[in-house]
Amino acid sequence: MSKNNRILVAGAGGFIGGHLVKVLLQDGFDIRAVDQKPISEWYQLFADVENVTLDLRDLDACRKATHGVDLVYNLAADMGGMGFIELNKAACMLSVLINTHLLMSA
Repeated sequence: MSKNNRILVAGAGGFIGGHLVKVLLQDGFDIRAVDQKPISEWYQLFADVENVTLDLRDLDACRKATHGVDLVYNLAADMGGMGFIELNKAACMLSVLINTHLLMSA
């Protein structure tokens, strides 16, 4: 993969996503970071990254997110720890939309 390639990190505002963005940025990649949370709530924020707030459960949002990117890392999901998952099973299943729409858009 060339350093000129643009990488999408979906779920970039989360703990793991933020660390992935950090490593890719240190390696010199051009990154579009996307999360549904407001940017002020992201775990890590990097100035040299295109930071975007989008709800990736929406197909049009996935098309915007993937436009012009060469590689997608999908860490986006509607879920938290086991307590959240157990009490919000239906909401967690909506993460399937994120996967489906990103695949269609990519």
